[in-house]
Amino acid sequence: MTPWEHHAALTRERLITIGKLIERGRNHALDRYDPAIGCTGWTIGCEAFSFQKHQIETAAEDLDWLEILDPSMQFIFSIGGVPVRFYRGEPDEPNARTLKQSFSELHELSLFGPEELIKLAPEPIYRFAIETDLDGAITAISFVVLDGAAPVLTWPVPLDEAVTKVSPLWVPGSEGVDLPAPSVGIAARKKKDGTTE
Repeated sequence: MTPWEHHAALTRERLITIGKLIERGRNHALDRYDPAIGCTGWTIGCEAFSFQKHQIETAAEDLDWLEILDPSMQFIFSIGGVPVRFYRGEPDEPNARTLKQSFSELHELSLFGPEELIKLAPEPIYRFAIETDLDGAITAISFVVLDGAAPVLTWPVPLDEAVTKVSPLWVPGSEGVDLPAPSVGIAARKKKDGTTE
């Protein structure tokens, strides 16, 4: 099963878009890393979280399917009404903090009827799992649906795949304007005495 088969709002394009935003935020944190001024693995983690959060918050201003539910340090956003969070770690080994659901998530899930959400668990948990190497660079991002502590759906986000459409291709006023035909000819050259040929 794919995420979009689990819930129609979790489209391939949307999940790739969020994966790329997370990747961009973490890369900004890695770009700023400088042990000469006291940066450590802890500072990379703090900045990566903050920068990833910022990327998603900024994108939510332009994407109608992306909404911020809780902008606090708990940070919850929704993809087409599905509440989601992210964590650093392996998709099949979520920690207790990752498994905790907030009131915002539970409230958002209660808005779905049974025909709109194929329930694998009483309250499925939706997360992006960010795997990193020893230097903090991303090695993989997976979208995970959890039934309690067990992942029932893990989908690797293809970060090297282009997002086909992030914003509308047509907006009012983008039809263009009519221009007169250009004048075509050979440009006149000036002689040294100031006259033209």
